[in-house]
Amino acid sequence: MFNEIVDKLSQLSQVRLMILGGSRATGISDRQSDFDLYVYCDQPIPLQQRKEILQDYFKYVEFANDFWEEEDDGILLDGFEMEIIYRPHSFIKEQYEKTFIRKEVSYGYSTCMIYNLLRSKILVDKQSDIEWFRNIAQIYPDDLRKKIILGNASLIYNQMPSLSFQLMKAIRRQDTISVQHRTTEFIALMFDVLFAANRMFHPGEKRLTEALERMGLIPDHFKEDLKQLVLIQSVSKEDAISLVKVMGERMNSFIKLLIPDYEISNYNEYK
Repeated sequence: MFNEIVDKLSQLSQVRLMILGGSRATGISDRQSDFDLYVYCDQPIPLQQRKEILQDYFKYVEFANDFWEEEDDGILLDGFEMEIIYRPHSFIKEQYEKTFIRKEVSYGYSTCMIYNLLRSKILVDKQSDIEWFRNIAQIYPDDLRKKIILGNASLIYNQMPSLSFQLMKAIRRQDTISVQHRTTEFIALMFDVLFAANRMFHPGEKRLTEALERMGLIPDHFKEDLKQLVLIQSVSKEDAISLVKVMGERMNSFIKLLIPDYEISNYNEYK
């Protein structure tokens, strides 16, 4: 069924490239894994044309979801979930320039799109730029690494707007929703640093604890601290604040080892 959809979409003149992303492409899928099909086009595929092709393969489908990107999402007749994400072919060059030329930092998830383009499985390629991109994007540039680490560092523990101080404030207020939100963002920033530190392109928010096992560079006691952090609402206010401070300090020390000229503010001395 999945292959039939790929075959029919590939016959459209607008389509230049089709790749399969996520765990289905990397061989670690399970029954809960959906199919993430990325369709790169020279011109948009009209919605009615997409409906005519896809409607017979789904028992439930939502066409033209645009919460993140243009997508058709649904449940196939065989019960598997499928997301079809439509992107302009220019997306490949845009991501290369954003990451490797301008060195832009997307706090928490700086190289996720690069990982997607590098690790997804090519299903159909009509002279796209994907092989060109993969050939030049294999090496993790040192200046990109440094910029991602320093960009996230200040928001982890090193400035007044940082997530650690926002999190400690939420803990003192016993604002449970804010604690949950700030904890998640705090973790995301730290992982962006860790992937960059290890010159690994960021795979996204799933299976991050498994990714830790492949990292040679992490802060002292990070795995143990992380296990406590995700349960932060189950400990006392004092212990929760202490944990956040310790993780911030350890991350600062870790970054200082990676980048000796990293400047640490003295704001934490007043908290």
